[in-house]
Amino acid sequence: MRLYVIFLITLIIGGHIAMWTSDMPRDLALRLTLINAAGWGVILIPAWLVSKWAAAHQRRSGPQSRT
Repeated sequence: MRLYVIFLITLIIGGHIAMWTSDMPRDLALRLTLINAAGWGVILIPAWLVSKWAAAHQRRSGPQSRT
């Protein structure tokens, strides 16, 4: 899983470098970068943190039987 995350981050950074060094207009590159940052900051990071919290909470409480 860790290798997958490293690969994903490398692709995202590489895409941004390619976008900013291309002949794309700077205002468009800035808008796309801000959209990407908003997606990571507002949606994906909190969702990831909640899933980590839920997994830790479940490990701490242990399996419970429902009888």
